[in-house]
Amino acid sequence: MTLVFSDIEGSTALLIQLGDRYAEALSAQRVLMREAIEEGDGHELGTEGDSFYIAFASATNAVDSCVAAQRALHSYGWPDGAQVRVRMGLHTGQPTRFDDAYVGIDVHRAARIAAAAHGGQVVLSDSTRQLVETLLPGGVALRDLGWHRLKDIEEPEQIYQLVIEDLEDQFAALKTLGAPTSLPIAPTPLVGRDLDLQRLQSLLLQPSARLVTLTGTGGVGKTRLALASAAALGNVFRHGVYFVSLATVRDVEVMWETLAEALAISCDGPPDREVRDYMSTRHALLILDNLEQLPGAEGVVSELLGAAQELVVLATSRRPLHLRGEHEVPVAPLDCPEGADVGAAQASSAVQLFARHAAMVSPGFEISAENSADVSAVCRRLDGLPLAIELVASRAKLLTPRALLARLGPSLDLATGGVERPSRQHTMRDTIAWSYDLLDSEAQRSFRLIGVFEGGCDVAALGKITEAAFPMEAGVDPLRQVEGLLDASLISVTGGVDGEPRATMLETIQEFALERLAAAGELDLIRRVHAEYYAAFSERMSQQLGGPAGLRSLEHLETEHDNARAALRWALDVSSGTSEDNNAQTAIGLRLVLALAPFWYQHSHATEGRTWLVRAVDLASNESGAPLAHVAHWFGVLLQQQGENDSALSYFERSLAIWRELGDRNQLSRELNSLGITHRALGNLDTARGFLQEAIAIARETHNAVRLSTALTTLGHVETSAGNIARSMEALQEALALDLANGDEQGATINRQSLALTNLYAARAQEASRLMASTVEYVVASQDVEFLANTIEMFAAVAAALGDALRAALLYGAAERLRQDAKMPISHTDVEVLDTFLGPARDSVDPDAWDAQIAAGSALTRQQAVELIATNQPGDSANRHRIS
Repeated sequence: MTLVFSDIEGSTALLIQLGDRYAEALSAQRVLMREAIEEGDGHELGTEGDSFYIAFASATNAVDSCVAAQRALHSYGWPDGAQVRVRMGLHTGQPTRFDDAYVGIDVHRAARIAAAAHGGQVVLSDSTRQLVETLLPGGVALRDLGWHRLKDIEEPEQIYQLVIEDLEDQFAALKTLGAPTSLPIAPTPLVGRDLDLQRLQSLLLQPSARLVTLTGTGGVGKTRLALASAAALGNVFRHGVYFVSLATVRDVEVMWETLAEALAISCDGPPDREVRDYMSTRHALLILDNLEQLPGAEGVVSELLGAAQELVVLATSRRPLHLRGEHEVPVAPLDCPEGADVGAAQASSAVQLFARHAAMVSPGFEISAENSADVSAVCRRLDGLPLAIELVASRAKLLTPRALLARLGPSLDLATGGVERPSRQHTMRDTIAWSYDLLDSEAQRSFRLIGVFEGGCDVAALGKITEAAFPMEAGVDPLRQVEGLLDASLISVTGGVDGEPRATMLETIQEFALERLAAAGELDLIRRVHAEYYAAFSERMSQQLGGPAGLRSLEHLETEHDNARAALRWALDVSSGTSEDNNAQTAIGLRLVLALAPFWYQHSHATEGRTWLVRAVDLASNESGAPLAHVAHWFGVLLQQQGENDSALSYFERSLAIWRELGDRNQLSRELNSLGITHRALGNLDTARGFLQEAIAIARETHNAVRLSTALTTLGHVETSAGNIARSMEALQEALALDLANGDEQGATINRQSLALTNLYAARAQEASRLMASTVEYVVASQDVEFLANTIEMFAAVAAALGDALRAALLYGAAERLRQDAKMPISHTDVEVLDTFLGPARDSVDPDAWDAQIAAGSALTRQQAVELIATNQPGDSANRHRIS
């Protein structure tokens, strides 16, 4: 059964507004709801006041009824200009029949889902979504609202929203236990900050306070205070609250990418533009955590605030941003008792925090007359810094407060922090040092090693790097390494891509770990081993990109992108060191660049990839030979991807000359293919054919099926452009057979689309439509913007050939917008292809109608563009389907 609960949002306020006319509004609401329920064969199980409880045997009927009800409610002329906004929640399950109703957890889940919604909003569970996703009525789509925890229900629920055309579709965050859109869940309650919390929340609600910066030393609790404030204000901001950790970010471009990822924006174009556009109409709170290490962060914040007039930014930093209108809120340490009085100690926020964390590792721990003086002294010794207190309290399982205090005194050398540091920073560093000193030598080494990772590390990486750096430690269990540090509160552990544990460090602790690594004389060694590991990791993932594991490999590379960046920064910086060391370091950097280049190409990182490749070309020029040929090739590929074919040609020619000189036949075949692609794009078909015929001959001679398939595909494109349809079909069919035999999903997808184009030229539009439909799932999953734009353009050509001119224009507009945003212009050759099929279609309709459809396509989001190609083309008899 699909159960639906609904009620009027703000019914009490509506009663006050309408007075005696409230009954009229309530009666009209009931009539409209019952008409929609009856149309969907729903069974009304209960009605109380303004609420309904309904059961449907069909999930699609339930959705249709909710959509019809919302449209009727929206269009009704309510008395006195009132707005009657009804929220609705759906869940499909197997409730237990009881008399003339149902009972069980499914009933409670449906009610909780409905209670999480806002007036005018229809939300549904994942079980309902699975049943209705491919059968939604026209003008209705689904939006994933993420995972939410519902009151009194242990397991979280993934909730979706019905997006109904012409009705409001933007609502505040769901009113669930996880309402703030992307806030991490704090492991413990906030202690001792009640007044700070109240003041901060009051400030954030002031219209003039659009930028609030929490400042203070590392470990003072800026992030925890920001999270607690945001959690309490989640329902105030209509479009949600977002938390963005920037601790690992070191440049502005990556900051924009991180913002886009945190906001769940599918970037069709430059991330800065996408983020500004996305936030421009939203009333939201954006928490930017750890800005002090990021040059240029203030410029990003300024751009965001300028683009989004209803955006409020809450930043944490060790120093203010110095922007106009900034409200700086210094975060002070917790208060510590002056004496030994047990009452004063129990009232102290610092002591309360110590007691809470001590009780977590030593159940039953309490502040008493016997220990209050020692605990108070420990907190004073730590200057009331929350992170320092938490670290020390985590040792209460082994040591009494008096023993802790005894060890704090002699073990800390305040001079080690440097005379220029504030006393609180001395204490923080020394507290971490104290916690570090209590570790055994193996755990200390693991702690130092984790400091080199950016964005965390999985346990396998930690184990491999430990073995590589310290061969005598081979066989050490990395889980044991992580467990000891977790017990000492020096790291946190989350789930990685494959569910394996992933260790991360707070920035303050990571800084100390790197200092210890340098002091131990291990920093250069570990930087090198770290870079070598991620070079090998990236090479392994890159080799899988064309096969069945390709999409998962892209996900792994994205997860470890911060580590790859850190490795690249080290490897490509050869300003110091001996010539031999520099050569070895450069070699690692070139391996990284070449392994990551396909990922940059496929995952919308072309601009960043070019930045690294410029440096790599410069370094490789000193070596010439194969390294320079490889780097020049990939630089040419990214140049070509962004429409700079003439520049790309010179790099491909440079690479070709090196491979001819070295006699490497496989690489020679690859470069000849690249030159064939480029000359075709430049319109030099005979030249392109000559390069490709040589590439094919070499690939057959060397029995390299991958090179052969690639060159045959490109030859098929050239022959299509030349009008040689039979030759094109022959080449492409051979290429497709090779790709299928090799398990190359990407290659097979490209060849199916190429065959679709050839079929269009052969006047077989239905076959072209079938071939294109078979490629959608892979293209969407690949997240390759250029691939998507090419695909949408092909669908436009198919629509035109099938006689649907206006659909062709809509698709063309959507693809054009994708290309503009991604700075990936369409090639001259592809323009000619589109003109061939879209020209007659354009001439067949009113020019104003054609232009209007192109404009409508240009206004679509990337997801909406995807939905266009996920539906059947005219004349296709297959069932309608959707791909999320």
